[in-house]
Amino acid sequence: MARYFYMIVFLNMTVHIIFNVPLILIQNRFNGAVISMALSIVIGTILSYMFIKAMSKYPYNGLPEIFMDLLPAYIRVPFLIFLSLMWIAAGSLAIGSFAYLIKLYLNPEMDLRIILGFLVLVLLYGSTRGTQSILYKVEITILTVSPFIAYIIFKALTSNYFYPVHIKRALQYSLEMPNYSSVAAASYIFTGYINLVIMNRNIQAKRILKHFWLIPVLGTLILAFTYFIPFGFLGIKSIGDFVLPWMVTVDTIRMEYGFIERASFLLVMIFMQLSILFAIINWNVGLELMKSALGIEDRKTGKRLFTLVFLGIVGFLTVYFQETLNQRSYFEAVKIWFNLRLPVEILLVLALSLLSLRRKQA
Repeated sequence: MARYFYMIVFLNMTVHIIFNVPLILIQNRFNGAVISMALSIVIGTILSYMFIKAMSKYPYNGLPEIFMDLLPAYIRVPFLIFLSLMWIAAGSLAIGSFAYLIKLYLNPEMDLRIILGFLVLVLLYGSTRGTQSILYKVEITILTVSPFIAYIIFKALTSNYFYPVHIKRALQYSLEMPNYSSVAAASYIFTGYINLVIMNRNIQAKRILKHFWLIPVLGTLILAFTYFIPFGFLGIKSIGDFVLPWMVTVDTIRMEYGFIERASFLLVMIFMQLSILFAIINWNVGLELMKSALGIEDRKTGKRLFTLVFLGIVGFLTVYFQETLNQRSYFEAVKIWFNLRLPVEILLVLALSLLSLRRKQA
């Protein structure tokens, strides 16, 4: 079962290759993005190890069960509700970003509300499935799309339009002081481990630690590819003129012997699967946290009604929120969420680590 954990971590790392993480890093390319990524690797590795180690002390228990035994209700309930909303927001922002991508590159004339509304319906169905069912879908999807992601990266690195000299120029700013927004965004690459708050019910955290080295290795490689490859195609100055640098980068790649000539269409299909699955996981975890916080799990009736009403409201707000913001404002909202996420994640990891030490002493 430990392999499912690494599938989720890999999903979290890859789904942000073309979305908001590289946008924030590229925006700060002259202001310490490189050193910020180095710090994020250290921070992400430490936090993930501490969290997995702490969760291993509570086999087959999720965060609600752990808090139920160790924290009073006036602390436990508000904290779980807040965490639930953070998870829900993560899924909504990711699927909203992908809706923008579909409108820009696949169907510019279609109403954004229709695109996002369809995606929300898919999420409503997927996020209400059982955790075990979602884990199976994650495994199948990752095994299916990983060869195509590796192929696109290989084609990019071997392209005639890829110039390493631009990457050398980007590295010239490696000694600039890091900035918080870049650290918060880059460290999100490693955040897949945090889904153990619910999925520890199905996954044994102790077995995860045997192959923990995969997290910093994969995270470092994917973060480096995510940030540096677009520079090789677009240059250090002109890269800031593009809304989605990775899509422009991949659009220069041709597959002469493939049935799809433009690699950008392949990339969109891949990330449609990854984005939907990522949002399904986040909505599922958020739903489970909210149900536990409000005691819905303990009731004999009303569970399904609450699920439909709660996720229905979330879906409506997802569409409404995106409709009221333009793309620039939406990106700023994502940036604010990234900045808020990091201290919340640190607080959660520290709290659980302290609780696990208390359990060990007892």
